[in-house]
Parts: sequence; C-alpha cells; structure tokens
Amino acid sequence: MNQAARDYTEKRDFIRMQITTDSKIILNGQAYPATCLDLSSTGALIESEQSFEVNSQVTLSIQSGGGDIRPLEAQATLLRVRRMPNDQYQYGASIDRYL
Repeated sequence: MNQAARDYTEKRDFIRMQITTDSKIILNGQAYPATCLDLSSTGALIESEQSFEVNSQVTLSIQSGGGDIRPLEAQATLLRVRRMPNDQYQYGASIDRYL
C-alpha cells in the first residue's frame, strides 16, 4: 500500500468490508434491485441501474448471503453518486440508523 492510500485509510473510523451481495434500495415504498459492493458500520457502496438524487433518504436491505440470517436493514442517506460506463450508478451511502 502506498503512503497516500495508507494515510487515507487510517482516517476511517470503521473498516470497509469488500462484499458483493444482493440488496435493495427502497424509496417511497418502491424497492429497486441493487448490489452492495462494500460495507462498514456507518456506510455502504451500493450499485444500481436506478438513478436517485443525492441526499435521498432511503432504506437499504442488504442480504446476508446465506443461512437463516435476516437481511441488514437500515435508513440511509445517499451522499454521492457516480455514473458507471455500464449504465449503472454507484452510491456512497451513510447509514443513519439500523432498523
């Protein structure tokens, strides 16, 4: 890891786990398919075909990946959006509270 990357990662309060799991972004009662790409206790990186506004208040439902473990569900705020070349959108989300 180079020095610039190390300086940045040391500023995080919580480690981000790289995952790829089925998820949903729920806005106004409508559920949109998504994929969670990384997760920490205070945020997530979510990818979806659906376009959402920055600062949208949403519910995230992130599958556990197996067994009888319930999905993680949380109220979140979409802080940033990046349009990807494959007509997907990546959202940096701040987890506001767990449900």
